[in-house]
Amino acid sequence: MVKQIMEKPVWLKLKEDELVKIIAGLAEKNSLSQTGIILRDQYGVPSTKVFGKKLKQYFKELGIEKNEDLEVAEKKVNKIKEHLKKNITDKKAKHKMQKAQSKLNKVKQYYKL
Repeated sequence: MVKQIMEKPVWLKLKEDELVKIIAGLAEKNSLSQTGIILRDQYGVPSTKVFGKKLKQYFKELGIEKNEDLEVAEKKVNKIKEHLKKNITDKKAKHKMQKAQSKLNKVKQYYKL
């Protein structure tokens, strides 16, 4: 399987080292997917693949370990727990809590945490 590198668009004026600096700045505050969206919308970078690497590879090179799936699952469980503290008899929320906790456990097992 041959790795295809997208051709750099003529209108893209960024160089790879500038892109890495931008990614480092955005990665502190944003998740992986949010960083990609910001690069696309504000900086006009259609994809980081134009430089031969995926965005996740840039994150690894910078030493940034963010697991978006795990963060979202934990956030959902915490929200439901807060709701159940106020509404103890909410049976639907209890069921959703079980499902969310199950998903969190699956994600942890998948990433072996």
